[in-house]
Amino acid sequence: MLEKQHYPADATDTSYVNDVCMVQMSQSIAEANTLLEDRTEQHLHRGLHLGLTFAPSKSELLYCLPLTSKFKNISLSSHPPLQVMNTTITPKRQIKYLGVYIDESLSFLHHASMAASQGSRVLGSFNFLRHRSRGIPAHIAHHLALTAILSAMFWASPAWWTGAPMLISTLKITYNAIARWITGLPYNTRLTNLLTLAHLPPMEAYLDYLSLRYAIRLHFLPDHHALSWPHPDQMTRNNLPGLHRLYALSKHLVLGKLKDQTSTSTADGVPKIISPNPDKTTSPQKLHEKWLCSLPDHTIVVYTDGSKLDSGATGCGWVIFNIGNQQLFKIKEGSCHLGNCAEVYDAELHAVQEATNALFTTTIPPSAIFICIDNQAAIDTLQFNKDNHEYTRHAIDSFAQLRLLGWDIGTVWCPLHCGIPGNESADTLAKLGTSDPIPCQHAATTKIWLQMQARAQLLRCWKQELPLSNPSFTFPAHLHNVERADTQAIW
Repeated sequence: MLEKQHYPADATDTSYVNDVCMVQMSQSIAEANTLLEDRTEQHLHRGLHLGLTFAPSKSELLYCLPLTSKFKNISLSSHPPLQVMNTTITPKRQIKYLGVYIDESLSFLHHASMAASQGSRVLGSFNFLRHRSRGIPAHIAHHLALTAILSAMFWASPAWWTGAPMLISTLKITYNAIARWITGLPYNTRLTNLLTLAHLPPMEAYLDYLSLRYAIRLHFLPDHHALSWPHPDQMTRNNLPGLHRLYALSKHLVLGKLKDQTSTSTADGVPKIISPNPDKTTSPQKLHEKWLCSLPDHTIVVYTDGSKLDSGATGCGWVIFNIGNQQLFKIKEGSCHLGNCAEVYDAELHAVQEATNALFTTTIPPSAIFICIDNQAAIDTLQFNKDNHEYTRHAIDSFAQLRLLGWDIGTVWCPLHCGIPGNESADTLAKLGTSDPIPCQHAATTKIWLQMQARAQLLRCWKQELPLSNPSFTFPAHLHNVERADTQAIW
């Protein structure tokens, strides 16, 4: 670690560079130490002009020796120490880096023990909330287990989870204790019944799911990112964690061209307009038509929709109207097929992109454009685009050009399947797009689709290992009022 000395000493503007990792490979420990000392001192000298100095007390040294090495089991004091800036750093059996304990054999058994202990500590802090026949109901305990206990216990699991039996046995003790806390069942309960009633997935399947989701995120990283995409590595053992294992978990899903989330846009998003419909049930068609009648002439109203068949085929549709004498006049419409690797959410956003591009050829004088969408998540994405969605990025860039031409643009939530003609037309076109034999030029494998496939894979594995369960991350509503005494009597 590098830290900066302050003048005066009690200054609070602490500056430091933390978690600096230096790796050196060599034929011998002595040679590795010599090379590592030179590289480390060069690294430290670069920080001198910033006032950053070496902090020996926060530095650690780990020797990762081959399993067949004759030095593997000898005392650490027999290994030569590392000398950096006239400071001796002695080796350890394991070090902590970015919250993960790395041991000399890369077995991560020590980290699994620490993770299990962390889960037990968090569980212990919640124990008073649910004790015997008193306390919070099971569905609240289930929510806390997923969001607070397991998230702390499985922190950074893609970096250390390998599926090794010794990791499983270490973690399962705490995992089963969490299930008992949710259900109140005794120790002699069969584990299949315990996990089924606790509504928890099999632990190994859940950890594989977390690793797969992380692998999907890595596949969409920009080229300049410090991490790289998952890829095979013939030189690395299969039982070790890393990009090669993440590649093995995700290679059956990541097919074809991936949606581009590496480019960026500086254009502003589209503001949300207050919808004339407070909900889907309160006179949706009447209120929407009343709003349309209040719009001035030459206003553009766009309806978009997405559709997905059971076969996976996804399509989108859009229809553009012009307001005149309180009536809608259709000026353009269209649909396209996005292939089998996209979700309805993606189709909604692509429909906005296509409709926006079609507006450039209209001869109507610039006024206001209202884009009516029946998907709240798509509306939020068009406003902020936090995930850098490709279709949204293209649509926002087009919106910026339309604003320069004098158009004022906003999105409006529109209830679906409520008899609103524009929404019904867009829905029909979206269904038509699913049957188009030629995919759109923008069709690609989307991140949302991959995440949904990962979730579906977990649910299938969950059902296969626990046949009596109803796989879902939501606790069953019909079990919300079941008391602990009732679960003990049933099981």
